[in-house]
Amino acid sequence: MASAKPKPEPGPKPDFFVVEDHLKCQTSEGEISLDLRIPIERLELFMDMDELDEKQIPKYLREQILWPEDRDKIVNMRDGAKAFAMLMRFAEEVGNRMGASLGESSPSTSSSEGTGGQSDSTSDATSD
Repeated sequence: MASAKPKPEPGPKPDFFVVEDHLKCQTSEGEISLDLRIPIERLELFMDMDELDEKQIPKYLREQILWPEDRDKIVNMRDGAKAFAMLMRFAEEVGNRMGASLGESSPSTSSSEGTGGQSDSTSDATSD
């Protein structure tokens, strides 16, 4: 009689991951989910963030961009450093959804990974 192998125990969840339209954040206070769906008026405000001083961004996100229920989750956290990290990751993920990264001109690694074959073809063309 063959015994079934026990399933391996899953490892710890990453601090941040996206499930559909929500950023899931693992904290010492449990998992907190932030809604990444933002209405167009808030997206327009979001696009203006690159004009802000870096120190103003967390407050701007809380007051202008987040849904009120998500803002309450952030504001009521004991760990301010984790709350700050969550806000920054939230901004990054909203930017990813929009195809932008807060005014940075350099492409993200995820958007440039699928283009590996181009350099081979250009080097082949020059060796003809």
